[in-house]
Amino acid sequence: MKKQLLFLAFMAFACLSVHAQNRTTDYKESSARNLEPLHSVMVSPLIADLQITGDRIVYTEKDAFAAYAVTPDIVKFIPNFKKVALSCAARAHGADAIIGATVDVITNAEGRLEISISGYPAKYVNFRNATADDINLVQSGVNLMKQSETDILSMPTDQTRLNVEINK
Repeated sequence: MKKQLLFLAFMAFACLSVHAQNRTTDYKESSARNLEPLHSVMVSPLIADLQITGDRIVYTEKDAFAAYAVTPDIVKFIPNFKKVALSCAARAHGADAIIGATVDVITNAEGRLEISISGYPAKYVNFRNATADDINLVQSGVNLMKQSETDILSMPTDQTRLNVEINK
């Protein structure tokens, strides 16, 4: 009788364990322009142009996340997964950066993440040392990076204008 009761308790525990393991979590997220590269000024500033190398692309990364079922514990790693997907998209298109990147995160039918990146692939070209004419632009960029997003949005328009000339 003890053996049957012990066996019955073990089977009930096993059934509950299997039932608990079959839970899935769906996750979906969309964001835009939150993965723009940050740059800082060096002692001797170096200037480069970003040249868009093609039309808008859409790249979906699945393989890098195939080993991870979407669970509440995995969701906290999604910001890092988005960086991986952005890097894979740039590499797949021979780019240094993706301009205007939009990131979409979904859970597919298998319960795995799919992260899609859309944007314009670009390469850094025309590297050169900063000239006196570039210093105003560089300083404005440094000042913008130091300010909080709220400060930038509340700044009067006449303070945010930059004098930029296009040489043809």
